[in-house]
Amino acid sequence: MTYPTAVTPPDLEERRTLRKHYFRLAWIMITLVLVFTGLNTLIMNVSAMIMGGGFSKECIEAGKAILRSDPIMRSIYSYGFPIAADIAALAVGLLITKADLKSKLKTVGLSGKGFWNATAITFSTATAASFVNIIIIFAIMAAMGKLSQFNIESTTSASIAPKGNPLWLDVIIYIYICLLGPVLEELVFRGVLLEGLRKYGNLFGIIMSSVMFGLMHQNITQCIPAIAIGLVWSYIAVKSGSLIPSMLLHIINNTMSAVLLAVVQSVNLNDLTDITAILNVSVPLIIISAVITIFRLVCVIATIVIIARYCSKPHGRLVETNEYTRSRTVKYFFTSVPWLVIMIYLIYTTVTSISTIA
Repeated sequence: MTYPTAVTPPDLEERRTLRKHYFRLAWIMITLVLVFTGLNTLIMNVSAMIMGGGFSKECIEAGKAILRSDPIMRSIYSYGFPIAADIAALAVGLLITKADLKSKLKTVGLSGKGFWNATAITFSTATAASFVNIIIIFAIMAAMGKLSQFNIESTTSASIAPKGNPLWLDVIIYIYICLLGPVLEELVFRGVLLEGLRKYGNLFGIIMSSVMFGLMHQNITQCIPAIAIGLVWSYIAVKSGSLIPSMLLHIINNTMSAVLLAVVQSVNLNDLTDITAILNVSVPLIIISAVITIFRLVCVIATIVIIARYCSKPHGRLVETNEYTRSRTVKYFFTSVPWLVIMIYLIYTTVTSISTIA
């Protein structure tokens, strides 16, 4: 997408168009939040009242306990509503942006070498962001006087699939985590949302769609890494003109996390009585952890080489920006009431999620 280089500030008519554009785009995120959080909470509370047999706080809490104890109901609230939210937001986004997703799914967008470079940068960025995330959470817990409760496990997703499910339900959950979820999220955030936000500036679209992607997790342990890799995936989507690379990278990222956490959850050293049993359950964990660690290390080294080669050659900016894009993005986005409300809400829920690990 190219933008005019010699421009005048937007006149009254264009200012109205800009405000209308960002107001309409906000409905993508509004839909996500309303279904993911609002509808989820409403239906859970109504169900809890019915299960608990009353409208009092005690009855509602008792009803919620019953719902959480049922694997199917627990999975519906944990995974069914996110799926519904993504589908609803995608539908709204397509109506608003008229994005041509079909063309973005027909082309691969990157060569084999290009995809390897994207993979290396993705996982080195994710690794660096995870370290930064640990430092930030460490600082927050220190400021709260709860440093004694700090541990590395508290800075990551402790469990992406509840324990105690029947096998068929776990299979469905992992299909969502490793395949359906990544595809839907890419369609929403790198498909319609990025497409709408980059109408007046690629750089602005890349940054803000990635920030929204991170904040929408509403989880302090995932927000910063999600923003970081979101920047990489958004840039790839813009430069390649395809959603296939970011979808594949998203699937790989989630699958690696799912496999590692599934193995971690399977290890319970408290129930083991001899060294043979310990080795039987811990060796797979050691092997998988080692493979993932080596893979990430290779990605970090490859990224250093990629950056060194990039810096050693004449080049332009990664993403062009000019007076046209600057005068039509930040001011109108950050004075849009719906976007301000959404961002304040998501920042609040993300920051306050520290209480779940503190």
